[in-house]
Amino acid sequence: MIPAGLARTLAWTLAILTALLASPARADLLAEIEQRGTLIVGVKADVPSWGLLDKASGRIIGLEPDLAKDLAERLGVDLELVPVLSADRVSALERRRVDVVIATLNQTPERSKQLALVSPSYYESGASLLTRRKDGFNDWSELRNRRICSRRGSFYNRPIAVEYGADIVALYSAEIALAALRDGRCDGFLGDTAVFGLMLQDPAMAARYEMTLPALNPTGWAVALRREERGGRLENLISETIIDWLSSGLIGRLEDKWGIPRSDFSRRMEAYWSEHSQRKNH
Repeated sequence: MIPAGLARTLAWTLAILTALLASPARADLLAEIEQRGTLIVGVKADVPSWGLLDKASGRIIGLEPDLAKDLAERLGVDLELVPVLSADRVSALERRRVDVVIATLNQTPERSKQLALVSPSYYESGASLLTRRKDGFNDWSELRNRRICSRRGSFYNRPIAVEYGADIVALYSAEIALAALRDGRCDGFLGDTAVFGLMLQDPAMAARYEMTLPALNPTGWAVALRREERGGRLENLISETIIDWLSSGLIGRLEDKWGIPRSDFSRRMEAYWSEHSQRKNH
C-alpha cells in the first residue's frame, strides 16, 4: 500500500503534469534565457544550508543555489543568483527580477493560481514551532492568544491563526523572527520542519530551543515560474530536471553536503523516480 503522504505527492504531480500536457505554450522564456546567456534565479539568503549569504566570499551558498547552478549548466548558460525573502518571492517573479525561484516555496492552491509551480516537488516540509526549552509547548492548542513570530509570505500564518488562535507576528525574515524569539518578544517561531531540524543540529541551538509539536500540513516545495510560462518549454525542461535530481540521488547528496539530515521525502522520491525511470527505459 502506498503511504498517504506519497499518494498525495504523486496525485499532485500527476495533476500538474496533466495540466502541462494540456496547456499551450504562451511564452518562450527559455529562448530569452539562451539569447541573454544568463539564467537569473531567486534564492533564499537567510536560511543556513538552504540559501545563505557567505560573508567571507559575498556569494550565496547552499542546497538551492547548487540546484540553480545545476539547472544553468544543463541550459548551457551563466547563473545569476538574486536573494529573495519569503515576502517577495512572488513579486520577484511577477516584476521580472528573476526568471525562476528556487527558495523553499511550498505548493499551495493559491500559489498555483499566481504562478507556474513546476512538478514534481523537489523537497517537502511541514509547519512546526521552534520554542525556548523552558516554555514546554506540548500541543498546538497551547498557541491560543500566544504571540508567535513567523515570516511574511508564509502560507502557514493564516491557518495557524484561524485554527489555533495564535497571535501571528509576520516579520521580514527568518533572522529577525529568530532574534525576536531569543529576546523573548515572541513565544515561538513558526516555520518549516526542514529548516528547524537543521538549526537544531547545532548543539548551542539545541541547548536553548526545541521543536516538540507534531508537524502540520506536509507540503511539497516547488520551483516557480511566472504564470504565463505555464506549459512552456522551460517548465517542461525543469520538470524533467527535477525528476533527474530525485532519481539520481542528487537531492540526497546535497543534503549530505550541506549537513541537512536525510529526509524521508528524498529517500522515497529517489526510490520512486529511479524505479519509474528504469521502467521507462525498458
